[in-house]
Amino acid sequence: MADSADSVISWLADGANPVVTVLVRRDLLGEEDSPELASLWAGRNQYPPIASILDAMRPDGSWTPPGQDYRKYGGNLWQVHFLGELHADGDDDRVRRAAEYAFSRQLPDGSWSASNARAAGSIPCLTANVGRALARLGHASDERVVAALAHCVALYRELGCPNCRQGVGAQLNGYCHMLTPKLLLFLAEVPRDSWPAGADELRDACIAALREKRVFRCLPRESREFQEAFWTASAGDRQGLRDRFLAESPELHYGPKPGWLRFGFPLSYNSDALEALWALTLHDEPARPEYTDALDAVRSARGADGRWLLRTTLNGKMLADIETKGEPSRWLTWRALSVLRHFGAR
Repeated sequence: MADSADSVISWLADGANPVVTVLVRRDLLGEEDSPELASLWAGRNQYPPIASILDAMRPDGSWTPPGQDYRKYGGNLWQVHFLGELHADGDDDRVRRAAEYAFSRQLPDGSWSASNARAAGSIPCLTANVGRALARLGHASDERVVAALAHCVALYRELGCPNCRQGVGAQLNGYCHMLTPKLLLFLAEVPRDSWPAGADELRDACIAALREKRVFRCLPRESREFQEAFWTASAGDRQGLRDRFLAESPELHYGPKPGWLRFGFPLSYNSDALEALWALTLHDEPARPEYTDALDAVRSARGADGRWLLRTTLNGKMLADIETKGEPSRWLTWRALSVLRHFGAR
């Protein structure tokens, strides 16, 4: 097993993916900063997926007309999200232009919209993704990023749970479980001394939701029946439908969300159990019995060679493919090893 582990680390640190190489050598192996690591990190925009996205960018920092900001997954805001996920170098002039374009599309309340910068299309998962990316790309303490986080906090306080306005009443859970990791990831990129009032409360609520649902056991068996009833009802009949449904089915039977057990990178507005556990590690969440099932799922997904396969992918939908579906993933293997080490669940 030791030989297998050494082989996996050597594969991760072989330089083929410069970002993962540096993260592994710095965080997993504990190497001190060195000219070699600095050189690898400085050259990360040469990593083919980053280079391809940047090569497709237009001079103004966009990729598509403004009306297609949210076009899946080729729109402008998605490219900023992907550049953040890939740890692109924010000092690159092209990345700066992309960031400024994204800021130019930010709404006055700090959020971003999935509907051509209209307030009605403002959604917190997009705001968390774009805000997190901009923070990682060099704007962590920028007042505009802080405003985005403040918007997420204000929306949480308004709704009383992690959710979007469009989702209120539409989920049997009463909140959006997919959103919880995204908010934690966003919070983790903003320095604590820049957190707006109420950010701690938002963090605690997201952690509590993941803990209560054992990370991925968040899908009520009754959800399909409720969704069919909700989306076939008239707008007027939807009001209070969830309360009426729960009155007739007071006990919900929770099970795993299957898609959350097919790990992928990068992800979009949805998440998976590995990303959710990763979000918890970034907040130094300790090992708890509620996380055992999810950690077991991560361990069981490891191949005989000690690597994790890419099971979910946006390849073919993005401007650049990232790794190959069904083959070992450096991104997932690095993340899984980091999560297992943090929770002491090797």
